This record gives sequence, structure tokens and C-alpha cells, in this order.
Amino acid sequence: MDSTSSSKLTYIPEEIVREILLRLPAKSLIMCTAVCKSWSCLIKRCNFIDAHLSRKLSFQSNHQIVNGCQVLLLENHTKFNLLSCYGDILFHNPELPGGAADYITELMNPPILNEDTGFDMVQTCNGVICLTSAKNDDMAATDIFIWNPSIRRYVVLPRPNFIAYLNNYNIVRHYFGYDSHTNDYKVLRCVSDLSTQVAVEIYSLARGSWKTLTASAPTYFGFGTATWPFSYWAVVNDALHWVRPRVQRGKDLVIVSFDISTELFGEIMMPQGLRKIEHRYVDSNIWISKHKGSVALLECSNMFTQSSDTQLHLWVMEEYGVVESWTKLYTYSMAEYFLLSPGFNINHEHVFMLDIRKTLPPPPLKNLGNGESQKTLRGDIMDFFVESLVLLGHPNAISY
Repeated sequence: MDSTSSSKLTYIPEEIVREILLRLPAKSLIMCTAVCKSWSCLIKRCNFIDAHLSRKLSFQSNHQIVNGCQVLLLENHTKFNLLSCYGDILFHNPELPGGAADYITELMNPPILNEDTGFDMVQTCNGVICLTSAKNDDMAATDIFIWNPSIRRYVVLPRPNFIAYLNNYNIVRHYFGYDSHTNDYKVLRCVSDLSTQVAVEIYSLARGSWKTLTASAPTYFGFGTATWPFSYWAVVNDALHWVRPRVQRGKDLVIVSFDISTELFGEIMMPQGLRKIEHRYVDSNIWISKHKGSVALLECSNMFTQSSDTQLHLWVMEEYGVVESWTKLYTYSMAEYFLLSPGFNINHEHVFMLDIRKTLPPPPLKNLGNGESQKTLRGDIMDFFVESLVLLGHPNAISY
């Protein structure tokens, strides 16, 4: 065989190389960028990064059970673990073979994170994680990061326009979402005190700056943010959703929406048949959630009493934005249940696990492993995670 024939055999068209590379995990693709210049240019293209992510997301959404699907856990606000999940329900783990080490990978934190003071995870989306931390005890979450642990790159956000101080009784909430129309990632920041809204602003990764939205936000958006039922939020149709009272500590509730693309607030009315229960400890017995891609509400009656009348109702808005499409999909009797434990299923949807025992429920994800190696793993914050190349070509991303 002459050299010409050998050269023809070793040549692989770029479209075939692309299809092969799209099937590789993110970490392997980072190594492939060092093979040759053409591969590096190919992998760093925006359309390749988007296609790689779409393939990952499509594969997981089309499979009810995905062996090796990963769940992100933030423990003690200081370290992250990735848990490889097997089975339909993550909580009350099916008896996995082998020890915990076979299913858990500890991630390497970027050097900018301070493990002494700890940090909080806002949300993970498309393989990137939004994190916040405070430089001192007086400031509320002044440092904000967007981090991709799969490719070990992160972006430090500029300081927000409004600095909140905890000694002024400020409450700061951050929300993270993806704008599919412009392929942009955004952080929404809301600062309120005990009774009024102080400031609302949004950061765009594409713009690289903060934009003030205080004037366009509803006056009641900051109400109830310190109360745990109102701390839940759901992302549906590229919009964030919360339940809020129209007046401070009021019982007239409304769903507030925020379109991540247009950066505009809106309202969605509650279902007419929704029952409101007064309780002295909380303002609401209703949580915002998501069910099969639709806005959902979880309503619990007699929540803090063990009564035969206690029930859990799941309301679903079958057509987005259409009040008449609210449907009470399920009703569960909770006479034998103590409380609700948040959990997740393999379809990446937020669900609520009902604990049957009238005692405190066991910690999530317990009993990973066997014998003496058996351990209990509890995550302060949990979310499903998919590897991606997002931030690979971002000009302000820092590698470590």
C-alpha cells in the first residue's frame, strides 16, 4: 500500500468526526481539544456546544429510567457531590450493589469559593450552577458565580447595583434561569425587608451587566419571601413562577411570573376551587411546583394536624396562562402521613414524597452501600445535573 492510499484511509470527513465527538462526555471533549487545532475549533463552536447539550437533554427526557443519571448534592454548604442515580425514584434508594464510592463523585470546588464561610446553590441549569456567598457576616450574598464543574470553568458576576446588609433586616433571594430565545443565562435578584420590596435587578451572562427592574416589579413580589411555603419556585415555558400574597401576611394569593426572555413580570390567577386554610405559623398551605412541563400547585389542608380530613391536592394548569384550564389532577388522603419530604424523579420534575410513618422521616438517599461501609448521605440542596460544555467559549470564564 502506497502513501497515497494510506492517507485516504486515515482521512475522516469533518461531519463524521463531529458525530463521533458529540457522543463523548464533556471531560473527554476537553481532552480532545488538545489533539489538534481543527478538533479544538470544532468543539468550541457555539453550534457544537448547543448540539452536545441538546443530545444529552434529549436522551434523558426520552428515557423513564436512565442508568447513571446524575444528581447534584450540596452538603453542609461547603462541598458538592454527584450521585449516579439508578431507578425511577431517587429517594428511598433501591438496594444498589457495591459501596457508596461507586455512585458518588466529589467535585473540585473552584478556588474562589470560601469553604470557611460556606456558599449557597441557587439553581443548576444545563450543566452550569449558580452560586452565592457572602464576604462577611453583615453582607447578604455579595459574591455570585456561574460555574460549570464538568469543564472546570466559572464566571464571577460583577457586584450587584444594590448591596444588602443583614443588620438592616434585608432578605435576599436569587433565581437562575435560561433564556432559550437568546441562548443566555440570567440571574434574578430580589431584595426586601420585613414588610416591603427594596430592589429587583437581573444579570445577563450575554450582556455581562446588571439591569434594575424595581419599577416594573409588582409591589407585592417581595412579600412572604421569609416564609417557607413562598420560597418554592418553578420554571415553566422559560418563565419563573412563585406564589405570593397580594398584601403582607394576607390570604389572597396570586402566582407571579417572570419571563426570562422579555424580563417582564406577569400574573396567573389561582384556580377557583382552591381552598385557603388559615394557620398561625404560616401564611399559606400552597406550594408552586411543576408537573409534566405544566405549572402546578400543591395544596394541603389541615397541614399541621394529624386528622382523617387531611388531604393533599395536586392542581395542574393544562394550558399555560388559561385560568379555566386549572384541573385538580390528584387528591391524596394524608391521615397516616406525618409530613412532606421534597424529592425528585428521573424525569427531572419536582415531586413530594409522602412519609407514611408518624415519626420524623429518614434523611434522603440513606443506606448507600453495604456492611461497615454503609453510610447516610444527606444533601442540603439537591438538583438533577447534566454534563455540558456551556462556558467553554465564554471570554470571561476562568479555568482552574
